[in-house]
Amino acid sequence: MKKIFVILLTLLFVPSLSYSEQKPYKFFKNEILFGLAKKQLKNDTRSISSKKALSIYEGDDGKAIKITLDPEFKGHKDDWDRTGERNQRWEVANKGKQMNLKNSVFIKYVFKLSKFDPGRTGGSFFQVIGNKNKSRLLPWMKIQYDGFEVFLTLALTKEVFYLSGDLDNTNFDKMSYKFYLGTLHDFRDFRTIDIKIIPSKSDNGEIILWLDGEKKVELYGTNFTIGNAFSFKLGKYKFFNGTPASSVQTSSLFIKKFGYDKNCEVILTPDQCSYSSSSRQSYSKLFGSNSSRRDRDHGKKIAKSIKFKKELPGFNIKFDEKLENTKTDMALKIQKQNPKKVKKYDPSCFKPSKFGMLVNTCLNQ
Repeated sequence: MKKIFVILLTLLFVPSLSYSEQKPYKFFKNEILFGLAKKQLKNDTRSISSKKALSIYEGDDGKAIKITLDPEFKGHKDDWDRTGERNQRWEVANKGKQMNLKNSVFIKYVFKLSKFDPGRTGGSFFQVIGNKNKSRLLPWMKIQYDGFEVFLTLALTKEVFYLSGDLDNTNFDKMSYKFYLGTLHDFRDFRTIDIKIIPSKSDNGEIILWLDGEKKVELYGTNFTIGNAFSFKLGKYKFFNGTPASSVQTSSLFIKKFGYDKNCEVILTPDQCSYSSSSRQSYSKLFGSNSSRRDRDHGKKIAKSIKFKKELPGFNIKFDEKLENTKTDMALKIQKQNPKKVKKYDPSCFKPSKFGMLVNTCLNQ
């Protein structure tokens, strides 16, 4: 009888164990991920130790997995000692579980950020990767930051190339489209980003982004160039951009919920799933910009190259007459140290480019 009583007490109190007493990675898999993400995402190859990076956050705003990057942790050797740059990350990925271009996908991401000064550093919180079969080639879409700014980036890539002596890392010649979501400060509280993606190398492509339930960006048309499939990376990635490790501040990403699935109803609301544009006119309520960039070769020969053989596609985007400035007072105060930064968000400065994006004509003044 006494033995049965002890067993009953054990069963009674085990479920009430604090989340902080669980193993963070198990908590992340069981409590944070849902949809196909729960089944497919696994610790990725270049992640730093989970014991160093992961912990469980419990606050008045709920529970979350906390991913921390500290320069003292260093990084995977292929990140830390990479030619021309230094990076650090903790990410999960669906490596080997890539989706082909016939698959639509729906994504929900609830997260916030710690307070830190990024200096010249940048990084990402989520990436959609362009694949060639199982081989991951290039970041196609990102939720990322550069300095204090947070934005969604879509890359249309002209070339992927590999440098002699460094065949494990890819380099790019690409056109990037950026939609500004706010500043790091704007993400101190949990925010929700929902995305619908129909990947396509033809006119039926579609990307829709909602921020905190409100539709902000719609892109219609060709949106994929190099590759024949796509995969995901979730977590915190940081590039140092020449900043000495001793000067890079520790920072954290808190993920409250993340999921993706081919079935919209598993991820998004009924209203989001049923939305269909009658005009298929690309549209944005957020500031947008586009820019071209080719990665440097650092004096090395190109050992391998994959090129997009057609002219790069573009988007004819109609921007809202009252473009949203998501900047906070604190962010503007920071930017006033550089007048060009303030001009960057003056709507009167923006003029349409041939790619359908807005170009800030004030920055050259």
